[in-house]
Amino acid sequence: MDLNLNVIKDRAELLFLLHEAAEFEHSVMCSYLYAAMTLKSSSDEGVTEEELTVIKGWRKKIRIVALEEMLHLSLVNNLLAAFGSAPHFSRPNFPIPTGRFPANIQLNLSPFNESTLQHFMALEKPLGIDIPEGIAFRHLPHYHREVRRDLYSPTPTDYPSQGYLYHTIGNGIDFLAEKLGEDVLFSGNSQSQVGNAQFPLPGLFAVTDIESAHKALEEIVIQGEGSPGHIEDSHFAMFRDILDEYKKLKIARPGFEPARLATVNPRLVDLLNRNEGTQITDPLAMRVVDLGNCLYTLMLHTFVQVFSPNPLPLKMRTELAKAATLIMYALSDIGNISTSLTLKREGGLMTAGLSFEIPGSIGQLAQNCAAQLLAERANELLALTRDIEKIISLPEVADNLESALKILTKVHIDFEDHFALVMAERQTAP
Repeated sequence: MDLNLNVIKDRAELLFLLHEAAEFEHSVMCSYLYAAMTLKSSSDEGVTEEELTVIKGWRKKIRIVALEEMLHLSLVNNLLAAFGSAPHFSRPNFPIPTGRFPANIQLNLSPFNESTLQHFMALEKPLGIDIPEGIAFRHLPHYHREVRRDLYSPTPTDYPSQGYLYHTIGNGIDFLAEKLGEDVLFSGNSQSQVGNAQFPLPGLFAVTDIESAHKALEEIVIQGEGSPGHIEDSHFAMFRDILDEYKKLKIARPGFEPARLATVNPRLVDLLNRNEGTQITDPLAMRVVDLGNCLYTLMLHTFVQVFSPNPLPLKMRTELAKAATLIMYALSDIGNISTSLTLKREGGLMTAGLSFEIPGSIGQLAQNCAAQLLAERANELLALTRDIEKIISLPEVADNLESALKILTKVHIDFEDHFALVMAERQTAP
């Protein structure tokens, strides 16, 4: 495929593609987390202690990859901010409709197994390397996204890998910098971007010019697929190594099954009435997954405030990031527990799993009461957690959520009361 086939013609198209990149990174992150959550955590689940040690290593590696996908999502949002856009943390719910991403890219919430690992390698494949899809993904329908050159509006286009998408974005940045001028293109408020000072995520930095924009794109591509001469530290190589280890353990003991029998694309609701995915009907599983989805949404709303296009005070953003991280820990624990719960009311061996359902879009909250609203929701979810704990143990979930609640409450007292006072003074000023 010609890397220059789809030329970005204006800022609207650049932002359009960056929004898709953000949704792709976000969706991939959820796919990786789900697979990690399905891994067994005890020798009581039919694995040996030696096998369990390897499984724990796999879980750690996949979580590292997911964390780096969070870095990629953050860098894409910094690019959006650099070009004058608000952050974009929304994405399509699973199962993602055919054609929502390019034709040869299918994203699901799938349990850890050989097919899923092969699929992850295909997602992260380096340029010039042909990787077959996982068996479970090969029969899925593909959809060709037609390039509409007759329209001035931005339209989706196909690309065979993430590297192609980011190459197109990089070329577009160079073209628009020459067309508009670098200062005009990078017209966003640099103070609204997030770096290590606000969110201590290794590799996170602000994008302020062409050089830092290309550095961000390079960071994303190289972490995923590796550089042309070195891919050993890439996501692709990590999944390849996990797959090799899995095959060796499977040969040593054919009955080896490292993951629970979690379903593909679990769901609580079917808002679009597509009859896709698998409905969770067991009452306890429904309550736990519902709590997990609520925690996930609360975490996203909190991160959106950290990336606020109207810059908040550094200390405030740092504290909001701490609260979001604590909610993320609680979410991870709920996700692990959810894959141990029966999927259907009538029983059976199949288990549930976190569905990462987002109700509506994830937009910014009003700045003078955002932490107050986030704290209110955290308090409601803390009560729900304690209610569920009467039936099943949820280790550390309540503790992390309570710590996040304290931070959000303090942020409101320390900052938002002042915002409200300043706004009131401005309204009454002559």
